[in-house]
Amino acid sequence: MQNMKKLIDEFIEDMRLEGRADGTLMEYRMRLNEFRRYLDHKNRPIDQTTHDDVSEFTRTLFKKCQKITTVRCKLSAICVFSIWANKKGYMDSVIISPGDYPKNVKAKRIKRLTNEELQIFKGYIDGLQPNARAAFWLLYGSGCRVGEAAHLRSSDVTLRGKAVYIDIKDAKWGSDRCIPIIDKKAAEIVWNYRAELDIDNRPLFRISKRTIQGYATKFAQTTGIGFHCHLLRHTFAALLTERGVPLTTVQYLLGHKSLGMTAHYAQSALVDMSEILPEVNLNKIGED
Repeated sequence: MQNMKKLIDEFIEDMRLEGRADGTLMEYRMRLNEFRRYLDHKNRPIDQTTHDDVSEFTRTLFKKCQKITTVRCKLSAICVFSIWANKKGYMDSVIISPGDYPKNVKAKRIKRLTNEELQIFKGYIDGLQPNARAAFWLLYGSGCRVGEAAHLRSSDVTLRGKAVYIDIKDAKWGSDRCIPIIDKKAAEIVWNYRAELDIDNRPLFRISKRTIQGYATKFAQTTGIGFHCHLLRHTFAALLTERGVPLTTVQYLLGHKSLGMTAHYAQSALVDMSEILPEVNLNKIGED
């Protein structure tokens, strides 16, 4: 079984001897280490890695909303490494070729829930049982992932001054964070729900991620609104952007690794350009 970390070091040194620029070597190392961490998480040794593993890794990159150009660059590094490892006898085959790179196609723009759809959604969740109602208000008011909400405990919800915070632990991609519930009504509903519970090791909302998603599916089927739980994260980001909240703040609240990912989530913000438009004296247009 080959140690991929050592192989990356050897690969980088060989590339250095071939005359690759320091910047290129740094990019190679960063991209290959990301792939290595993915394989470690899957408990997959590099000499047993297959094309299917690369395909699954590619899908995880897109789930993280990374741009096609970024994904192509990462796969290119894996391709160069794979060719090198195969020639060295560390891998039995080349597991990826340039033909496997995703094509540069324009991504579909994600739209946030409209104000009217939000009112319909709030009316729907207010009719749910208390635990499901509080769970959905938390998703709306904090932008957290549905899995993060499902794994919260009573002790993870705290009051700081007059603000309600949730402490998210063991989050996806290492995005642990302690964040406030931004929406006032959401904060009140979650805190009042939590205040009536005993503090124990059971999940705060007493329901699973799948159950929460089931309620979301029922809402979409009942109303005809194209809805899923993750759309609330996009809506949360867009609403904050519309309020002028800095993108770096939104990034922290959502637990994103990059601003690019946050920008992807905030792209559905409704833009008001009235404040930046100049006042033009039309009578002078066309005059010498």
